[in-house]
Amino acid sequence: MSEPQHRCGHDHHDHETCGHAAPSSKLNDYSKFGIQFQFPSTWSLDEQASDEEVTITVQSPGTSFWTAVIFPSRPDPEEVLNTVSAAFEQDYEGIDVVDVVGSFCGFPALGRDLDFECYDLINSACLRAFQTSDQTILVLYQGTDHELEQTRKVLEAISLSMRSTDDDDLEEELE
Repeated sequence: MSEPQHRCGHDHHDHETCGHAAPSSKLNDYSKFGIQFQFPSTWSLDEQASDEEVTITVQSPGTSFWTAVIFPSRPDPEEVLNTVSAAFEQDYEGIDVVDVVGSFCGFPALGRDLDFECYDLINSACLRAFQTSDQTILVLYQGTDHELEQTRKVLEAISLSMRSTDDDDLEEELE
């Protein structure tokens, strides 16, 4: 029996076997802060770094976005998920939450799929958290369901392209 397909559109038991190909448009490469991934050149990238965390966001031309938050202090992935989920639950009534266990970038990962209403639109957010030897990483992507019809495969392709790199230079990049 196969695992159920959830809002994120793939088998959550093993995220890396999803098999979605990268979009055919030109891709930009990102490699910094111990991670690397590819994203469409038509999407914008923003970085914000502090001593506590680094946030890298890739924004579609619409409202869908993909974000990686890197925590060098290595908090427990479940703690990170609980904090982010609680923030969503505080902001949106009637949020539907599905817990997910699988892998991400070759690391065991915990996740949550969230469905909620905002401005009369159904929105979906996919959260994945995992730990490397040097950091904890939270990946979040989100969009309205009607927009996700076009962007979901791109968001998943960004996630599938993500790799953890040698983190020896992470401290240098934070300085």
